[in-house]
Amino acid sequence: MRRNDYLLCLVIITATLCWFWYSGSTDADSNAVVRITRHRELILQQTLRDFPEQYLLPTEHGSLTITKANSCLRVSEAPCPDQLCEKQGAITGSGSIVCIPEGVIIEIITSKEGDSPDALLH
Repeated sequence: MRRNDYLLCLVIITATLCWFWYSGSTDADSNAVVRITRHRELILQQTLRDFPEQYLLPTEHGSLTITKANSCLRVSEAPCPDQLCEKQGAITGSGSIVCIPEGVIIEIITSKEGDSPDALLH
């Protein structure tokens, strides 16, 4: 291969990576909604863009600290003994964190065009 062939390959790869990064970040940020429920009761529902950097959720055994960084959510402190919700790590896009002892579910929900169900069963 010649020098110009390597340069062309480098430009194509760079353009492809930029396109993937740009298309993925704008879709998740613009349509994402944070939903927090405790014992099947809705506590908070708002857009990810408006969600605070730190949110303190009072629970039966203390408080759960939810931290937002770069359009990701994670539980940074939890009062439960096993702390599995902290170990689940950060969620982005469509995902959820579950704290079973406290009965808390933290979800990020994205709705894209054409994201409706194909069929409904009754």
